[in-house]
Amino acid sequence: MGKSNLKYKSILYMLALLLIVQSCVVYKKTPVSLEQAKIANQKTLVTTVDKVKYKFNRILLIDGMYYGEIKKGNKYEMVLLNETDIKNIRPIDKTASTLGNIAIIVGTVGTVILIVALIELSQWDLGGDWGNGAF
Repeated sequence: MGKSNLKYKSILYMLALLLIVQSCVVYKKTPVSLEQAKIANQKTLVTTVDKVKYKFNRILLIDGMYYGEIKKGNKYEMVLLNETDIKNIRPIDKTASTLGNIAIIVGTVGTVILIVALIELSQWDLGGDWGNGAF
């Protein structure tokens, strides 16, 4: 395989990685109540006392019962939440999520640029006996 193909494949792999991890989500460290999660109306991480983690799109209150909304395919499913089974509820931290996504993008693009620059530099012919120990 030529160096040119390797360069383009590495760029494609880095861009694919960028797309995969682009939707990184960071949750707040401090837990909130079910009522606060319902009012926030945003993505929420619910951990049960059995250490099972559920990622809900939002928390809803329907007929006095709390439900977590999960998107499966093209439809939404509701999961009944029992307050005694919940260890903590953590809503999304939008600022940290945005900064994380930006850092991932900058890091990936920077790595791709570095790889391409190293490949290009390895192909330079500086003339003379550079690198052979002769001066």
